[in-house]
Order: sequence, then C-alpha cells, then structure tokens
Amino acid sequence: MRRILTATCLAVALSSAPPIAQQATAQQASTQGLPPINLKVSGGNRTQNLFRYVYGPFFTQELTQRSNGAITTTFGSIEELGIRGPEVLRLLRLGMFDISEGTLSYMAGEDPHFDALDLPGVTLDIDAQQRATDAYRPVIARQMAQKFGVKLLSMSPVALQVFYCKGRIEGLASLSGKKVRTFNRAMSDLVEAAGGSTVNLPFAEVIPAMQRGVADCAVTGTSAGNTARWWEVTDHLYLLPMGWSMTFFGANLRAWERLDPRTRAFLEAEFAALETRMWAQAKADVEDGIACNTARGQCRDGIVASPPMTPVAVSEDDRSRAQALLRDRVLTDWARRCGAACVREWNSTVGAVVGVEARMP
Repeated sequence: MRRILTATCLAVALSSAPPIAQQATAQQASTQGLPPINLKVSGGNRTQNLFRYVYGPFFTQELTQRSNGAITTTFGSIEELGIRGPEVLRLLRLGMFDISEGTLSYMAGEDPHFDALDLPGVTLDIDAQQRATDAYRPVIARQMAQKFGVKLLSMSPVALQVFYCKGRIEGLASLSGKKVRTFNRAMSDLVEAAGGSTVNLPFAEVIPAMQRGVADCAVTGTSAGNTARWWEVTDHLYLLPMGWSMTFFGANLRAWERLDPRTRAFLEAEFAALETRMWAQAKADVEDGIACNTARGQCRDGIVASPPMTPVAVSEDDRSRAQALLRDRVLTDWARRCGAACVREWNSTVGAVVGVEARMP
C-alpha cells in the first residue's frame, strides 16, 4: 500500500493533467473529428529499446500527430513514477492511470494465468512465441477485465531472456550454488531445480545487487541488460532461453467505456499497429543484444560492451535437461497454482501451438 501511495503522489506530481474526458481546443479536434482528451499513461523502463524507439515516441509525439492534436498524453516511465512493476494492474484499477504498460508475469502472484506465456523453455523462438500469444490472448483479456477492470490493448515481448553472470559459467550445471536474480515464479522453479537459489529484484536494482554480491547471475533480455549496462558488473552471457518477458498495455475499463466510440476505435487501431512494431523491435533485439554484449557481430541499437562478455552456448545436454525440468518441475508447479480448468485452457491454446502438454500433479 505504501508503494501505491508513493506512486499516486508521484503521478500527481508529474503533471496536473486534466481527466480523461476534459476538453482541449476544439480547433485541434475538429480536423480528425475526434473529441479532445488527455490520457494519463505509465509505461516501461527508459533504458529498454522498446521504450526508446517504439512506445516512448508513440505516446509523446505520434499519437498526438496522428489524431491531429485531439489526443494528448501525460506520460512517464516507471522510474519517473517510482513504480516497481507488480502494482501496475492495481494502480490501473484504482484509476491512477488511464493506460499503463506492465510485465505480465509480475502480476502472476495475483493470478497464475499471467505466467502462462512466460514459462521458460516452452517456446524457443520468437515466431512460436507470437503464435502462442495470439492463441492465449482471449484468456488474458478475460482475466484482466474480470479481476482488475482492465481492457487489454496489446501484448508483446521485450526479447529472449538469458543469464548475465559474474564469474565463469559453462552451462546449466554451473548454476548450482549460485544466487540468481529472477522475476517470476516459473523462472525461479527452473533455477532452483537446477541447484541454484533465487533472489527477486526489480530491474533497476540489479547492478548494485551484483556489486554487493547479493546475486551472482541475473536474468533479463538480451538487449535490456545491454542498454542498462549490466555488462559492467557481469562477464558471461549464458544463452539458455528463459522466456520472453511478455509485456502488455491495458486501459482502465471504466475510463475506456466513457470514451467516445470513435476514439475507442482509433485507439484500438493504433495499439494494433503499435503491437506489430513492438514484436518487430523485440525480434531485432534478440540478436542485436547478443552482438552488443559480446562484441561479436554488428551492434545497431545497443552499446558495445567493454570489455565484451563471453557468450556461453546451450549444449544439447543442457537443452535436454532444461526440457526435462520444464516438464517435471516448471509446468507441474504452475499447473498446481493455476488449477485444472486453467491447465485445460492452456493445453488447448498455448500447448496445442507448441506441442507441449501441462499436467496436473
């Protein structure tokens, strides 16, 4: 509750923006035929490429330009607003924001459905992840609406999630005895099954935690860790797929329903196009992040690590063992948390797309 109140104060301090339906200038709105509104929006980590190249410009410039001035936003990153991440849906439900970005698996403590697209090892490439996401979208949309009063607008990944480690690591067996930063229960299950211990840290606190020895390794995206300069405190990049860090944009449902129907239609089309761009950025970030961290290949959107990190490829033995841990530990524990009806729904959507079956313990 203290974090919610802090974020509330910061959101108010950020701007004295008008409520969602307040009038702007009629002349601006008349060009597009949309009524003028100002949207309060929270969204993402400033260091990530998705923020820098896609939805930062979208909310601060493009949305207003494409609506011919009818739609303006009061926009802040989670760092600016003092938000840690797991409280996003609660803040959105309270009406502190009209639209927010969040990480799906951060919300899994309140609903295990939100872990369903980030079970490590279920999908090994981004195209399969996109098909799985499309299949499961109606389930996420339903859970957000029913439990949080939130309208789902988009879903997309940050990039492939991998291990940034301090000290030599040769593969999955090397995680034994190591303290590993994870950010969802399913990741923790796999790391602990491999013999490691886990620490749950917000993204922004990882570098000081690594410096103090609180963590030996940390999981994040190939590009996100690069642009946040994690290579300054780590030296080995272990490329075992640990999920995709699925993100979403959602709107407060009450505020959404008060919008003019023309505005809703316009925003739905804009968010559909935004989602396409976010998937494309995430796909580019997978390889670009590896190239930037290891100084092997062309680094386009990130920072060339100095000194470069050592890449650790995934052996066939590691891949086989990780799949066994997925079946025997990760999927089983998630099924226990989510329940029989949830598992049947997952098997008929995500499971059917990727050829994996979850079973109740």
